[in-house]
Amino acid sequence: MRIALDAMGGDHAPGATVAGALAASDSGIEITLVGDEGVIQEEIADLAVGGLPPSCTIHHASEIVEMEDSPGAVLRRKRDSSLRVAFELVKAGQADAVVTMGNSGAALAAGIFVGSRLDGVLRPAITAIMPSAEAPVVLLDVGANVDCKAEHLLQFALMGAAFAQVGLRRAEPRVGLLSNGAEAEKGTDLTRAAAALLAAEDTLDYIGFVEPGDVFAGRADVVVTDGWTGNILLKTAEATSRQMVTLVREAAGSGIVARTGGLLLRPALRRVLGRVDAAEVGGALLLGVDAVTVIGHGGAESRAVANAIRTAARLVEDGLLDGLRSALAGGALTESMRGVRGG
Repeated sequence: MRIALDAMGGDHAPGATVAGALAASDSGIEITLVGDEGVIQEEIADLAVGGLPPSCTIHHASEIVEMEDSPGAVLRRKRDSSLRVAFELVKAGQADAVVTMGNSGAALAAGIFVGSRLDGVLRPAITAIMPSAEAPVVLLDVGANVDCKAEHLLQFALMGAAFAQVGLRRAEPRVGLLSNGAEAEKGTDLTRAAAALLAAEDTLDYIGFVEPGDVFAGRADVVVTDGWTGNILLKTAEATSRQMVTLVREAAGSGIVARTGGLLLRPALRRVLGRVDAAEVGGALLLGVDAVTVIGHGGAESRAVANAIRTAARLVEDGLLDGLRSALAGGALTESMRGVRGG
């Protein structure tokens, strides 16, 4: 598997990205570090005694996409940015996937306009893996599309179900539509219209509306929503998780009895916290573009970068793109709208 890593993307790049690449380099993955070659070489000199491993190469790119850059800047003005060049390597057949910890909006734009959308896709979606009491849950969209139509949510469901099958080994993933109640009259005009489309799609195991609590209870394998709502749910869950970790640590150190109990509980707590640690996956998936793409958190450290690389490689090996193409081709809506763009 050949991964194009945006070595300059993220708050802690290139230190964290280079360190992550080095950590993943023993996994049988070919990694191309895309970015300023001189800067990357300096990081390698500090981190790797023997220099760059044989499985890693550097592809020079002279520009960096900053977090505050608009997506259009990537396409119009920063044509030699590490992010854009990473997608160009996939388009040229020199890489199989892109991993970036950088600007998600720019990654979306580059994936669409430097690469391409999969055939029939109206809008790509950013897809997160959420922890639950049962097993990880696929949530999409979490930020790519603030304003959606019902047809977009149907395609998100098709893509999310395909990802659940390929990436999470769910033979018949249950698909739910995020709402403020399980009753059919709940939700908005958008969710009710989308519910009608999902219920009519015989390639999906649609279970109806699900509430936020149902997401974490594992009632569905795939939960579909618009990007505005999904992004708020994701950020709320992340903030709550961080706060709970802080409170547990404070409580465990509040006295001799608590510290003793904390030591006894530490193995169990580590297992629980590992289930809600976003660094275990490494990032979110951009579904709908013709490249396996993992977009990590801007503040990601080296462990998250390494896991993002491993996740991308596994999804390439497991045939994610073929699974998405098959799901989209089998969907009634996509079949009737093949070749349509925009929307």
